[in-house]
Amino acid sequence: MRTHDSKLQGIGERLLVITFIIFCFLIISRDISAQSVGEIAGRVYDAETNDYLPGANIMLEGTYLGAASDRDGLFRITNVPAGTYLLKTSYMGYEDFSAEVTVAEDGKRVIQDIPLTSSYLKGDEVVVVGERQGQAKALSVQKSASNIMNVVAQEQMQRFPDLNTAEVAQRVPAVSVERDQGEGRYVLIRGTEPRLNTTTINGEKVASPEDEDRFVGLDVISSNQLASIEVVKALTPDMDGDAIGGAVNLVTKSAFDYDKQVLNFTVGGGYGDLRGRPSYQLDLTYANRFGANKNIGFTISGSYHGFNRGSDNNEMEWGDAEDPDGNEIPFTLQNMDLRDYWTVNRDRFGFSSALEYRMNSENQFFVNGIYNFRRDSEWRNVLSIIPEDGEYMSATEITGGAIERSLRDRTEDQMIYSVTGGGQHLLNKLGIDYKFTYTYGSERKPGQLTHDYELNEAADMTLDLSDTDLPKYTITNFESGYVNDPINYILDGIELSDEKSTDKNIIASLNLQYPFRLGKNPGNLKLGGKMLMKDKKDENETWDYSWEGESDLPMTRFPADEYNEDFMDGNYDIGFLPDGDKLRDFFNDNRDREGQLEGEYNNEDADPANYKAKEDVYAYYLMANLNVGKATFLAGLRHEFTKLDYTGNEVIFNEDGDYETTKELKGDDSYSHILPSVHVRYSITPQANLRASFTRSLSRPNYYNLVPYEIILREDEEIARGNPTLKATTASNFDLMAEYYMQGIGILSGGAFYKALNDIIYITQLEEKSGPYEGYEVEQPVNGGKATLLGFEVNWQQQFTFLPGFLGGFGIYANYTYTDSKTKAKRLETKDSPDSTEFTLPGQAGDVANFALTYEKYGFQARLGFAYFGEYIFEVGEFKNEDVYYDKNLRIDFSASQRITSYLQAYLQFVNLSNTPLRYYIGDTDKPIQREFYSWWMQLGLKFNL
Repeated sequence: MRTHDSKLQGIGERLLVITFIIFCFLIISRDISAQSVGEIAGRVYDAETNDYLPGANIMLEGTYLGAASDRDGLFRITNVPAGTYLLKTSYMGYEDFSAEVTVAEDGKRVIQDIPLTSSYLKGDEVVVVGERQGQAKALSVQKSASNIMNVVAQEQMQRFPDLNTAEVAQRVPAVSVERDQGEGRYVLIRGTEPRLNTTTINGEKVASPEDEDRFVGLDVISSNQLASIEVVKALTPDMDGDAIGGAVNLVTKSAFDYDKQVLNFTVGGGYGDLRGRPSYQLDLTYANRFGANKNIGFTISGSYHGFNRGSDNNEMEWGDAEDPDGNEIPFTLQNMDLRDYWTVNRDRFGFSSALEYRMNSENQFFVNGIYNFRRDSEWRNVLSIIPEDGEYMSATEITGGAIERSLRDRTEDQMIYSVTGGGQHLLNKLGIDYKFTYTYGSERKPGQLTHDYELNEAADMTLDLSDTDLPKYTITNFESGYVNDPINYILDGIELSDEKSTDKNIIASLNLQYPFRLGKNPGNLKLGGKMLMKDKKDENETWDYSWEGESDLPMTRFPADEYNEDFMDGNYDIGFLPDGDKLRDFFNDNRDREGQLEGEYNNEDADPANYKAKEDVYAYYLMANLNVGKATFLAGLRHEFTKLDYTGNEVIFNEDGDYETTKELKGDDSYSHILPSVHVRYSITPQANLRASFTRSLSRPNYYNLVPYEIILREDEEIARGNPTLKATTASNFDLMAEYYMQGIGILSGGAFYKALNDIIYITQLEEKSGPYEGYEVEQPVNGGKATLLGFEVNWQQQFTFLPGFLGGFGIYANYTYTDSKTKAKRLETKDSPDSTEFTLPGQAGDVANFALTYEKYGFQARLGFAYFGEYIFEVGEFKNEDVYYDKNLRIDFSASQRITSYLQAYLQFVNLSNTPLRYYIGDTDKPIQREFYSWWMQLGLKFNL
């Protein structure tokens, strides 16, 4: 067993025991104070719409006693001495409220509901009330939180043309996204790679459908299913501790968010410019409360989004070569793939539901679930130009090169669902809540086919490398049109693969809360525990088929009507595209027939990828918060235990490169971490906060990095190996933040953060030091020592309602984050390279920014948005000049809507107006290895709110 931070752990465990004793003492002694104190409770709501208002600040004037309203608008001020008080309430965008309340000597609860009147409705002006109210709710929750977080309400999500959850999150300060086929997918927070962040639904972890990675692609989840998104940047002890960068918490909808029946649906469609194909959108939400006391809530949401966009992609490999005289050619093109994603169909289905029963103000029960499914179907046509298969006369003159074509026909299904049941109870002053969750994620790629064709003759070629983003080639030994004629391409082979990855999580948690007073200062003590049992599995099968017919099989057997002479904006003519349906029919009709398509199982690709994993995480925590005047303190400790059992395969290839044997390997480990945290919030004024925090957090290795697999290539004297003894990356995090909340619904904030990381993880190349494979080059994930990350962020959101007339509709949405990181890690150990070198952390972009000019007035709203992030290391290479970078990206979007009636709204959205490509480069920006273009797409439709 590996126990990290042993001294800290010993201290932490003693503090936990002491705090537990104090907690028990407070519960036992509750009757001592029951005769002299009481409580004030009630609900905060909008006086006009009756919508509940979370995050309201309620105080008893002249005391330190107060509370913040929860998601249902409920508040409870405990340990209030008998007497008469002036209860004062403030809420962003609303008029202040005051009421006199009296707590009797008998300590009975006093009920005082708080209706608030909005201050952002002026005269006869027509504004988009729902959107403004949503922003007020989000900022109020953010303002009253004990820790540093950003909140995006469902109404705000609709302002930008963001249909999936990752796209919404990218608008938050210090958040950027990695994209796939133009859509945001993986979230990066404060300059940390996706592995260092976590995703939860209603506070519980989401199972990952990814085959190798621990993180979750948020393009699976539609934003229509959510009430809000919380991006937590400083963890509290009652949260899962594995989020160094931050945690994205997806909050699903509840009927108790409203005081009335809600029926919303959206019908829309769109168009993608690159392929000229339509898209479809349908969203529906119904919520209502039933029963004599309206204490039974039912919510259901569903969505369907269908897209067919496609992309133009070129991928290059660069390297050294030699001319016939043995002279080194230091940098030239080795091969280039022109990848035409002619068909990219993405269908996303989402469904969520919640059933809630509020027996009374002290007891409530709930069960909710969310289901998301994404099907990604692609036909990817590739024309490969391969100079390295020939002989380099110079960097640009090649004889005997190769040209190949291929078509990949694959469907990828990703599914995530989560079901949670639980309850909350108040027993006198003791609060109890518990949850049981089952969450499942899967990724399936059934029957994936890749057809490979070779040009029937070697090709002499001349390269033009003046623009490395668009290398040009000229074939000099063939007539014009020869390379694009399908009759000249012969079937080389067909690969069939089936891939399936599953992740099952069972989660149970219990929390206890008890209010106390330290002198005149009210506080709350909380303890709890959680159990997470994970079962992860990856199953792969791969077969290689070859054509054994009497004559060669040319590509003309599978003609298509498509001919692409305008690839990459007219820079390449890639010729005819084969018909994927005809290729699949041919394969199904002839597979495993003697003298036709004969197959052989491919152990090299399949066996190393197969693994099983079991992970159990047990955690308990103790924390307390205390209000002292204008300051709120929160401190506590979390203790997490992790137990791992992994199974992988050793796959050996002999000296001739042929498959030899597969043997199962097992690995296990266990460790624990103590994670303390301290948060301070000081209210300089009712509208201004100053925050500071210290937290410890961790991020566990990706699943496949822990698998005890080995691929031993005796012919090449190389080994690829997993590492079941990898340590989790840990970090000490320091944060400072200042916030000013504007009564006209806005915020101006700025802050700095610093992270000191230990045991960072990356892939490196080392030399085997002993054993039968001594001297082999080993590629393996390793822990790489320490790293530091620092940065600052600023945020400004404001509607300029103070301006006269038409100008009062303008507003601004802007944030900027700067980060910098340093680390030292061992790279390939050779006589010609140092043992370590300094580089930035993967995922750390120096600059991340959002800017939008907004307009909201007369029922009309519009946003012109700019989202930018700088380049960052995507993958650490053997040497510095082999580091792979994800290039900088600027995307421009536009959205507008017009309220036609109080129930009907029309909308129009344009995405990626800048036609910004996805771009990777290796070492230097003038050495691109991938560029992918999507052009723009648009959506329009109607939204009904009944």
